[in-house]
Amino acid sequence: MSRINIRHLVPVFFMASILLTGLSVFAAPPDNFTATMVSSGMEMPMAKMGTKSLVENPGMKGLVTISLADAKKTIMMNRVSKTYYEQPIQNQERTPDVHDPDMVFDKKKAGTDTIDGHPCTKYDAVFYRKSKPEEKHKATIWEANDLKDFTIQTEFTVPASPNHQGSGGKMIMKFKDIRLGAATASMFEVPGNYKKVNSVQEVMGVGGMGNVNEMMKKMQKGQRTPKP
Repeated sequence: MSRINIRHLVPVFFMASILLTGLSVFAAPPDNFTATMVSSGMEMPMAKMGTKSLVENPGMKGLVTISLADAKKTIMMNRVSKTYYEQPIQNQERTPDVHDPDMVFDKKKAGTDTIDGHPCTKYDAVFYRKSKPEEKHKATIWEANDLKDFTIQTEFTVPASPNHQGSGGKMIMKFKDIRLGAATASMFEVPGNYKKVNSVQEVMGVGGMGNVNEMMKKMQKGQRTPKP
């Protein structure tokens, strides 16, 4: 049971990284901010500065995932046990990159809207690789006009995974408590007194699975909640 939940945990943070660094490239949004990302019934405090991003685990206190695109690695860090684990970003985990010559991004204005009090421009968006034009991905995005065109909400369809029954479907991601320019370099660094370990399980520590189980319940509940 524990192995299954750990295996589910990593894609949660990987998906968060895609949302954070991929879909937002349809605009040229601020690349330095802190916010709370809301998706699938979970709230995840996060930060972004350039190609670096950080997401906090909503179900396990002190667990953080840092993505360093330039260094091509991901770090899972536990602020409670002061441990961390590093792993390279695999080729299949590449997020859409506006500077990748193989990527095509397109968006068309679909109207205006207001999200959490922010006046927004709504767009229908599509992205795909030139090498695989048949694999087009669609999304609807809302850019907040009063936050320098920050992508405040994204709605898209996640493809089903052959390894997980019931996976896939429509997903909505929102940002709240947005603070432009609030991220600092130290947020994405491992403190010098932290111990490097050899696995995700070691970072999570003994006794952490109850919190992970609770997180998964929240995510499943959020996925079952019908769109109003």
